[in-house]
Amino acid sequence: MAFELLLFIVGFAILITSARILVSGAVSIARILKISSWVIGIVIVGLGTSIPELAVSISSSFAGNNIGIGAIIGGNTFNLLVILGLVAAFSPIFIRREWYKDIFINIGAVFASSLVVLLPILGDQDFVGITRLEGVLLSVIFVIWFVFMLKRKAIEGDEGDYQVFATFASVVMLFVGMIGVFVGGQWVVSGAEAIAHFLSVSPVIIGLTVVGVGTSLPELTVSLVALMKRQKGIAVGNIIGSNIFGFLGILGITGLIKPIAVIEHIALDIIIAVIVAVVVAVLALFTGERGVLSRREGILLVLSYFVYLFLIMMNI
Repeated sequence: MAFELLLFIVGFAILITSARILVSGAVSIARILKISSWVIGIVIVGLGTSIPELAVSISSSFAGNNIGIGAIIGGNTFNLLVILGLVAAFSPIFIRREWYKDIFINIGAVFASSLVVLLPILGDQDFVGITRLEGVLLSVIFVIWFVFMLKRKAIEGDEGDYQVFATFASVVMLFVGMIGVFVGGQWVVSGAEAIAHFLSVSPVIIGLTVVGVGTSLPELTVSLVALMKRQKGIAVGNIIGSNIFGFLGILGITGLIKPIAVIEHIALDIIIAVIVAVVVAVLALFTGERGVLSRREGILLVLSYFVYLFLIMMNI
């Protein structure tokens, strides 16, 4: 058990470190190519910080467990309730009109993925999960969103303070980061499986909690650093981009590589993910001061996460 625990911890360390290297390389290349800072925030950084979830999802799919999908759901909930909540608790978030569509796209991504997971949309009607055809569907939707985002214009006053490396160094950072996150992802899944077996806990519970939170640490780090640099666009865009990539890109790519069979009681967690996405949108856009996520609402989101954890523990 000691070896599996060490494998789990070391795997996480590799995941987080590699994700930072990968994001730094990606942002550096984006700057060299003069890609807008808004794209860097919601697409480059958002997708880059989600690479650990992708690595865990693919690894867990081949291992035949639901740690990966649990990590995506758990990570989404952690991102919206804890990370976004902390950002708002430190400093109220004024939601720009340009961000509204992305918040609604996030809801649509979670809802569409939930339907694909819970209902036999395409492929085997007796298969509960994501078939290869459904993986293709989610991947196509993700690509459409990605192209749409690349065509978006930059938003004034959202310039991030990121270091630019030499082109060769940036490319090396990308490759090193990719290798690291996939190796770390495999180690995390192997360690998490062993821990779940030792504690007689379902792997999906480990995915929803420990792995889901752990793989969201890059998002937490990026958002808090962006907040300290007064770059709320990067902080919020990182969360939104990460969630959209998780539900469309990661589930789509993983299902395309290998169909994902899911256990029945994960339906409650998926429904909660949809509810959380809707509640955050309502709080941010329609309650209190419209278009503002206040400190009080941020604290409420963080406290709600602990209620969510309690519900998970009640289902163990």
